Amino acid sequence: MAGDVKANAKTKGPKLPVIMTANDLLEGEVVFLTRSGWSLDPKAALVADDAETAAWMEEEGRRGFRENRIVDPYLVEVRRDEAGLPVASHFREAIRQKGPTMLPQYGKQAEF
Repeated sequence: MAGDVKANAKTKGPKLPVIMTANDLLEGEVVFLTRSGWSLDPKAALVADDAETAAWMEEEGRRGFRENRIVDPYLVEVRRDEAGLPVASHFREAIRQKGPTMLPQYGKQAEF
């Protein structure tokens, strides 16, 4: 998949920049890959601007899966907002970043 991630190229898979997301195996929560592991905070997600970083992220996703920490790791195309934070480009992924759409004043979406 990392070979498919290219800046501004018409290829299968997401275009750079990307983040990696997955689900925590025990809690079921959406998590995001950082340089130091997996986080619930989407603002802490490591952003890959190049294919090498994206490849490293994919390997970390495979390792987390093999170690039974996470399930369904994959790269998500993002853009950066005014503050430089990653925001998912696709509607479905934006919902995953924000958390459940009901009662956003509570839970993860209120914390982050």
